[in-house]
Amino acid sequence: MDRKIRGSVINGYLGYVKKKWGKEGLDKCLRDIGLEGETIKEGHYYQDEISGNILRWIHREKGAEAVVDSGRFVTQNLGILAWLVRFTTMQSLAEKLPKNFSEVYAFGRCSVDTSDPKRIVLKLKDTGYYEEACLAWQGVCEAALIMTKTKGRVEHTRCEQKGDNICEFVIHLE
Repeated sequence: MDRKIRGSVINGYLGYVKKKWGKEGLDKCLRDIGLEGETIKEGHYYQDEISGNILRWIHREKGAEAVVDSGRFVTQNLGILAWLVRFTTMQSLAEKLPKNFSEVYAFGRCSVDTSDPKRIVLKLKDTGYYEEACLAWQGVCEAALIMTKTKGRVEHTRCEQKGDNICEFVIHLE
């Protein structure tokens, strides 16, 4: 399977590394994952292995919570989209996620169930093929709550890494 992701997401993760650990941290990350001297262009698609390598580097260097935090950071800092999200509801944002997902990821599938007013169920297929992807998606869901000023919590209920056929995140709304 050809797994490609938009450069804007990769640059978001690199931006997180730079913000948290400075230019030295970013330079170390780029060296360690073999991207030193490379330029990632926002509108281009790249192998998802690059984002995976960045997330694994964050996990190895700073721990699992830092990977979750990177997912929150990328979601909250995706330019005009991040600004517009502040003016929508969690349900409306969730309903638009499958279309937005397909514009960012050239692999996998995303579906959302918003039929229960107390919870939103996000189902991802063929995206959780490494642990850090799941951690980052946890952060993405948490950022959506923060950005829409919605109280709630996120629970990762099913995981491809643990043998399930999908990754599932339930966003419990208060």
